[in-house]
Amino acid sequence: MIDNKKETKLVYRTIQRHLISSPNLKPAYDIVQQIIHIFAKPAFYEISNKCNLKCEGCYYFDPSVFKSEPLENEIFSNNWEKLLASESKRGVTMPYFLGAEPALEEKRLIVAAKYFKRGNIGTNGTVFLSSEIPFRISISAWAGDETDDIVYRGGKALHKALKLYKNDPRAIVLYTLNRYNITQTKDIVKLSRDNGLPITFNLWSPPKNLLLNSNKSINLSFRNEDLKKVRETLDEMIESFPDTVIYSHKYNQWSTASGPLYDLDSQGIAKDCASRLKGNFAYYGLDLQKKDFKCCTSSIECSECRLYSGGWSSHFSPKEEQIRTIKDFSQWIDMILTIGRIFLRKEIDTKAFLNNENINYKDIIV
Repeated sequence: MIDNKKETKLVYRTIQRHLISSPNLKPAYDIVQQIIHIFAKPAFYEISNKCNLKCEGCYYFDPSVFKSEPLENEIFSNNWEKLLASESKRGVTMPYFLGAEPALEEKRLIVAAKYFKRGNIGTNGTVFLSSEIPFRISISAWAGDETDDIVYRGGKALHKALKLYKNDPRAIVLYTLNRYNITQTKDIVKLSRDNGLPITFNLWSPPKNLLLNSNKSINLSFRNEDLKKVRETLDEMIESFPDTVIYSHKYNQWSTASGPLYDLDSQGIAKDCASRLKGNFAYYGLDLQKKDFKCCTSSIECSECRLYSGGWSSHFSPKEEQIRTIKDFSQWIDMILTIGRIFLRKEIDTKAFLNNENINYKDIIV
């Protein structure tokens, strides 16, 4: 977020100048404002410490971060509803439900649906969630090949998930690319398309205790040549599968740049990542207590973090150089519209989506 008042005023003036010179961008910019408002007060809730897979480098099971003792089921249930009521009253606009595997605690998600009309569930997709749950369901995918799926995750997950959630309007596939699975990207996109599901992308990022939790013989981290290949591959997917792929050329360019993506302090902590737990941003553990973590994925090294959660949210408040030209501004608009399509459902947040009958999407990208 922008803290400098002078910078904020400069950004505001730059945006107003662009809207005057290119009024065709105004309808899309109004939608961008709606999306930013929806994400204004996020919160993360751990609801499960169990999982039926063991993914390579999983940040959830990092022993240095996730140590809260889970409450007994009955105690959790009683206090869970109280917390949800309090959080709803606090004005949380975007709840994220995670765990190890949150789908293993379906009843807790059904209760959450009484208090929030929107939300996001990060799941491996191997457990089907009741239609009583209206939230966006982000199905993690690591490989299209079943043999690789077992290597990376300890089990065959993707094909089962696609079968369970075929044509489900709540679901989106989240493919996490690593050094070795870039060549499988097109296959994953086609599988998603053939099962009536959109797809977006995440870049694997190493946790601090990678070697404690993972297979020491596998190093999934990106080299510069890998990042270049990722950029080229995802740019191709955006162009080749526009009805299936939800992604942005500009974000792809940013997330595959070499070196750290964020401005780091003397401790190596990102200063400009919007996933930092500051202000209204809260994270609750399985003891239903607020946690004093650095961010929503605290086990990840900031210097190597390319995760989509922090990456996308860090673009809500642009710096002046990011919107300096009309082309820059239109690309920023496209990024925010893309965020909306990834995390929101049109059936619930209609105003956060372009009405294609009234707005020509091609007018947005200059």
